[in-house]
Amino acid sequence: MERDYGRRIGYQGKLEEISLAICKDLCLGNFVKNKLILTGYEDYNFILETTNGKYFVKVFANSKTIGHCNRYINVMKTVLAAGVKTPKLIKNGTVYLNKLKLNDANLRFCLLEYISGKDLFSLSKTLVDDEIRSIVNQAALINSIDIKPPFIYDPWAITNFKKEFKKKSKHLSTEDLSMLKLLIEEFDILRIHELPRCFVHGDLVRTNIMKDNNGEIWIIDFSVSNYYPRIQELSVLASDLLFDPKSKEESERRYNIAIREYQKKCPLIKTELTALRTYIKLAFAMHILLTSYEKANNQNSSKENEYYLRLGRAGLKQMA
Repeated sequence: MERDYGRRIGYQGKLEEISLAICKDLCLGNFVKNKLILTGYEDYNFILETTNGKYFVKVFANSKTIGHCNRYINVMKTVLAAGVKTPKLIKNGTVYLNKLKLNDANLRFCLLEYISGKDLFSLSKTLVDDEIRSIVNQAALINSIDIKPPFIYDPWAITNFKKEFKKKSKHLSTEDLSMLKLLIEEFDILRIHELPRCFVHGDLVRTNIMKDNNGEIWIIDFSVSNYYPRIQELSVLASDLLFDPKSKEESERRYNIAIREYQKKCPLIKTELTALRTYIKLAFAMHILLTSYEKANNQNSSKENEYYLRLGRAGLKQMA
């Protein structure tokens, strides 16, 4: 398991070796234990416990340039200053981005505040209405931040549906291919370039929202945050956190709660409200497309990958 995740950062040693080196290099105290985070598709994340306390460590994937790493740090500093409920960055002297050479691997990483709790994917619990409102309020706050970070390409982003479909549709099952082909025309009709844009988290799914031991909600992982059509945020929420695979009526009820709450801070224009349903279908489609690719190309049959594949299929069928 560690070896599979280690490929992301070009490191084939043990997690404990990284932990010991970080403890020593950053003077964090003596190593106690660690735990690899098994959700997520890009970086190498783990919890580090030392005699001085607990930390969340994000080691950036080799696919990311130093510019991408600094971009993440700058985004985090901005959202924290705006009051978004997200773990704080921990400074090492005068810097947030740390570098470490270990067994011929050049690691770039940052430390974040450890939140005692679990992500919503691990909890596997249905959100109550007040929790939906809390998350949507955080989404609206994020979308109100005046920042336009350097663009990064995210293959999971809804705006990239047609491009990714051309590249990855060969990995789809016959049934999935038929469902997704139907969305090509709907995607073209959207006129995405005319939709209002803003800064969005871009990945507000169960794995990126935590509930701490006091019941407080936290937003994590701004790695793929970008400047996108504003409705992308709500669409991603609707394709996971607001969706009930067993009941279309319950999905609609949660969706309406979210829309009402969001518009208190970020009123949507008519064009957005018209496009939103199609955008949600495309969010489900991206679940299917990218997880199918992960499964076929990267032999990824993780619990997380299988969950989003099933979710995408259930979502499109319910919306049909």
